[in-house]
Amino acid sequence: MSKRSVSVLRMNHGKLSVIVAFVLAVAASAGSAASAPSGPPSLAGFWYGIGEPGDPEVFYIDAFHPDGKFNAEYRKCEKGKLVYQQTQSGTWKIEDGVLTINSTVINGKPGKFDHSYDIELLTATEFHARLHDPDFLFVERRIPKFEFPDCYLGV
Repeated sequence: MSKRSVSVLRMNHGKLSVIVAFVLAVAASAGSAASAPSGPPSLAGFWYGIGEPGDPEVFYIDAFHPDGKFNAEYRKCEKGKLVYQQTQSGTWKIEDGVLTINSTVINGKPGKFDHSYDIELLTATEFHARLHDPDFLFVERRIPKFEFPDCYLGV
């Protein structure tokens, strides 16, 4: 074997060692994270849903922040065009299985909108909350960020 071949082999072996060490470190940290207790699912995060009382075509994103604040946006599309949009922000809390949302800003202006919902399901990926007046079950799925699909994609 030539000196050049041995040199290339040593370089490739060195790179391979670094790659193997990196993969082992990532695997070890993933394994320890997977074995750590996860606790009960949290409502904090971004949730996407379709349907509101009286309008099954409205779609929305609720953002529940860990500090008890929330913001939400509601949209409706017809024939690929945005025809309705509303924003709300305020506070949220959960006590005894009841989610209470208090909106203090609606469409960028001071406003008041308070509702309570019985939480029927809360997992890491899905959330069901029942409004009582009118009786309506909101079904939402966790999403990675506050981002709406384009109107031409439908709801």
